[in-house]
Order: sequence, then C-alpha cells, then structure tokens
Amino acid sequence: MNDRRVTGKKAVAIIILAIAVASVAAYSFFRLGTADTKTGTSTETSTLHSLPSYPPGTRFVRIRALESNSAWPLKNLTAQQVLNVISDIKPDALERYVSGPQNPSATVPVAPGSPPMTVGEFLNASMSACKCYIIPRLSLGSYDSGRLLTQSANLLTLPVYPMMRYLSLDNWKPFAASHSSDEIKGMFQKLYAQGWAGIGLNECDGYSPSYGYATFADFCVSTNTWEPNIIQLTGLKAESNIGLRLLYIDFPQAMANFSALSPTQEADILAHNLAPVQSKDGFLFVYPIVQGIWDSTTRFTPSGSAYGGESIYEVMKGLMGQYNNP
Repeated sequence: MNDRRVTGKKAVAIIILAIAVASVAAYSFFRLGTADTKTGTSTETSTLHSLPSYPPGTRFVRIRALESNSAWPLKNLTAQQVLNVISDIKPDALERYVSGPQNPSATVPVAPGSPPMTVGEFLNASMSACKCYIIPRLSLGSYDSGRLLTQSANLLTLPVYPMMRYLSLDNWKPFAASHSSDEIKGMFQKLYAQGWAGIGLNECDGYSPSYGYATFADFCVSTNTWEPNIIQLTGLKAESNIGLRLLYIDFPQAMANFSALSPTQEADILAHNLAPVQSKDGFLFVYPIVQGIWDSTTRFTPSGSAYGGESIYEVMKGLMGQYNNP
C-alpha cells in the first residue's frame, strides 16, 4: 500500500518497546524444541516460567477457524485457504482462533484432491505457517456448571505446538456482576493452577475489576464514531496488571454494522481511525480477517478510489506492514 492511501491522518503508531522486542522471539517463548505437525508431538525445553504474563507480539489477527467441539464455521473456505492467508500475513498471534473444547482427531474441510487433515494437524500447520501461537476463547457462562475448567483443561492438553498458554474469556460483565470478589478470584486461581500463563477478558460490555488477575483485555470500536471506545480503554487502564489491551471491531453486532458500510468507508475507518492510533500503552488493533459472518478477502474497494480496487484484506495487510512490525 502506498502512502497516499493512508494520509488522512499522519499519526504514526508507537508500539510499546517491550511488546516489540517480545515479538521478535515470540515463537521461542513457548518451546525451544521441535515438533511433528502430523502428530503434534514435540521435544520441549522451555518452561512456563519463561513466558511473559500477557501475549507477546505486535501483529494480532482474528480468524475464527474452529467452534466448540471442532465445528468448522468457514463454509466457503478450506483448511488450505486459511493456511495460505496465515502464511501471507504472518501474524504474531491468532487471537481467538478456536472457541471451546477441541477434538484433535476430528477432520477439517480440505481442498479437492488433498489428503484428509485432522484438527490437530490443522492447528499445528496454522502455527507453523506463521511461526506464531494461538489464543483460544472460552465463555464464562460455562463456569457455574463446571464446564469451563474442563474445557480449559482440554485446550491445555491438545497435542499442538506451541501449547496454548494464553486464554481469552468471554461474557465477563454478566459473570462479574453475578459473582462475588472471592468467587471471581477463585475462578482465576483455578485457571492459573491449570497452567495458563495469562488470562484475558472481553471488556466491550463495560469495565469490571479483575482484582489483579487479568493480564490482557479486549475493548471495542464505537459504532457511533468508528473510533476506539475511550471510556472502555480508560477502565482497562485502571488495572496495572493488564499489560496488553486489544482493540476489537468484529464482535457480532459491531461487525454487522461495519459490514453494512461500503468497502471504501471500511477502508477509511481502518486506515484513518484505527490502525494509526495504536499506542505505546499496549493498545493493539486485532485485524478482522475472516469469520463466519465476515470475509475481508471478498470485499473490494472501487478501482477509482484511493485504494485502487484493493480488497479490505489487502488494505489491512498494508496497514500491518506500516504499523504492526516489530
């Protein structure tokens, strides 16, 4: 992408130095051994203590590839197409790449003529394609029934390389409102006891304290202004233990509103309102690549626009190169 396409604002993103340094070696934080992408087995020489408390890197993307119990929501894409995208953009982290417990022996859709591929093989191939790691998502709505801890244990024992070590939790506001501080602390303590290095919260519905336990958090773009929600961001800054703040646009209602805009409007918002304002405070934009309701590779700007007919995917790839390199 050339400079004339993003000159609506000249602000240059300044990514926090600690995160930038971490991204150079993000892959090595998890394992220093080798892995077999077919079986998921590896030789591990690093430990949990070598991991930072919040996810390292500067380039975070959102591809929701697997739902609970390994359901495949990307109806128009094969595993090979997803892997090609990951290889092309080379993110540091696949944020919320899987949701819910996974069956590593289940199969994923493959291109015609390709050999079968299991979930375990696909997840290992995904991380190999970018030398990155996966952040899974679970819902706190499963906690009181006991399923959350079972699901989180499942994710930790998957035969994948690197292991999943950072967990992103949804439905935080209703959970926080209906549980005491001791119950909330107990929930975090149980998860950390399982072996998670850091735990993140979705704070898009409003800030609630994590009592020093959350290490990263999501906040959202305002669909009124199409700019970062400053009220939400201010709430997250109240907790010094939250070392990384991730800006989201692709939670369901926000993405429905966003995708109702024209591709040129979408590109303008991404290029002028969001990507350039990532800050040294650890605020990074999670680029929305593809999920069941959204595919950035199929939305094209007009050829006569400032974006020259590029897809929204290509626009975001250019913005990553400009604002999200270590």
